[in-house]
Amino acid sequence: MLATDDIQHVLNEIPLFAGCSPEALAEIARITQERDCKKGEVVYEDGSEALETFVLMRGMVSFTTRHGTGHLYVESLMKRHMIFGWAALVPEHPRRLGSAKCLEDSKLLAINGDALLDILGRHPKSGFLVMKRLCSLIASTFVEKH
Repeated sequence: MLATDDIQHVLNEIPLFAGCSPEALAEIARITQERDCKKGEVVYEDGSEALETFVLMRGMVSFTTRHGTGHLYVESLMKRHMIFGWAALVPEHPRRLGSAKCLEDSKLLAINGDALLDILGRHPKSGFLVMKRLCSLIASTFVEKH
């Protein structure tokens, strides 16, 4: 089990949270829960309620989605310290946009989306930084790269 200080250090290494104030990171670390997932375990399903966002600490997670018209199929593999399940941070979109499944035994950090948004609201500089980066993350997920 990671100590709160260790979680705070990990959060500061994640591009989405890097550079946030120590106070904001400490609050986020306190609401973060560790989760162990077995190979084959589904973290969330497409269309399910988006309550948490996740950080992959160890293991491998596959993300699969279908969007648009026809049969467009996107799959990507999550790497260490990658954040996923960011729909929990978009209040106007409370449903998952895809499915996440562990391809091997994995350790995740789970962060409640509503609690995280509350913290970011109390720390506006950190909140602006995170939301600006989240916008870039969302855009890069759906914009085709040439």
